[in-house]
This record gives sequence, C-alpha cells and structure tokens, in this order.
Amino acid sequence: MTKTFRFREPIGEKKNDFIPKIRWACHRYCSQDCVDQKRRGEPMELLNQRPHWSIRKEGEQFSKIDQGENVPFDISLPLPAKDRGFAETGEGVELFREIFKCQHCGRCCYTPGAGLYIDKADFERISRYLGSKKKLRSYCKFDKNMNSWVLRQPCPFHDKTSGKCNIYGVRPQTCAQYPLHPPLEEMPYNLAVDAFCPAARDLAKKTLSWWIICENNWAKLLKMALDPRH
Repeated sequence: MTKTFRFREPIGEKKNDFIPKIRWACHRYCSQDCVDQKRRGEPMELLNQRPHWSIRKEGEQFSKIDQGENVPFDISLPLPAKDRGFAETGEGVELFREIFKCQHCGRCCYTPGAGLYIDKADFERISRYLGSKKKLRSYCKFDKNMNSWVLRQPCPFHDKTSGKCNIYGVRPQTCAQYPLHPPLEEMPYNLAVDAFCPAARDLAKKTLSWWIICENNWAKLLKMALDPRH
C-alpha cells in the first residue's frame, strides 16, 4: 500500500459512489501485494485480530456455494482477474492454478444436453492430433448461427474409467481455462469460477476468509480517497 494513486475521474460525494473506483484502484495498485499477502497466510493473522463474516456466517456461505451442484451460477473469488493492461494482475491466475485441484470427476465433460464451442485454432489443433478433420467432425455439429463447430456432450474424449481427457494436451482452450469464467458484472476485477465444478466450490470455501485482505485494502484506499490531504 505504499504506492500513490490518482483516480481518472472525479469521485462522487457519497461514499457508495467511491466503491467502483476503489475496487478499480485496488485492482490496479494492490494486485501484487494482495496475492503475496494471501500466499503468506496473512488472512489468518487478521482473522485472529477481529471477527469476520467469513467465519461468523461460514455455514450460510457454504450452503450457498453448495447450491452450485444443482443451480447454475458463478462465484467470485478473492483473487484479482487478469487484466491485459496490467501485467501484475496475472498473479491472481497463477495463484489460482497453484491451489486449484481438479477432482477428475468429469462433470464438465459429460453434462447432458450441453455443447462446447471450439474455435478455428482448437479445431485445427485437435484435428492434427487425431490425424483427421473428418474424425473430429463426426464428434461435432456445426452451429450456423455461431459459424462454429460444437463438440457434442457427453464429450467423446472423456475416459470414464480414468476420469481423464484423452486429448488433454490439445484440449480446447475453454477446457484449459475451466472452471474459470469471465468476471461477474458486479465484481469485474475478481476471478470467477463455475459453481458447477466441485473442485471450484471447495476452493471457494477454502479462500472465503481471503476476502478480509481485499476488504482491508478497499478500506485503506477509501480512507486515502476521503482524506483531503491526499
């Protein structure tokens, strides 16, 4: 929190008007520190100093997260989303990859009625691996509206015995990124995951207390923004 910052636009008079800009400033200036603090285990130190909703309402929060098994929604995580404009924000994705542990349940591979769009690069890469475009087309259907091939579900490349992917090295980019989804509109600077994924739900529970770091940073930035001497 040693860096100085200036908002690009005048801040409104009400405290609530500050929040989007405070979160932007936190994303821009605190991403690296945010990730480092969480790597060092600082959330636990703060939790020992004061009560926090992640502990007081843990059961309620866990119950909401578990609804993802049957109700489709995304969960925001207390990690910065990657922003092409700011290289340091990529640290959030790196930490996510370090701690995310796929359970190889295959739920994302055999969702009934679902389909996976594969772009041109995916199609070419997988075709070369299979040795035939015709073979890959037999596993797909063409969506005229999207002008794209759609891999049928259950995924033909999912090995039910091992729970693993038979084309893992050349899998579609959507699969490589899963369970990461685009950030939620109300939390545009945080990573979001598909609550349908059991491993993502477990990670969301384990990192719930990490919000205390985000909230501390937001509070510090808000204080700085409200201080006329700043």
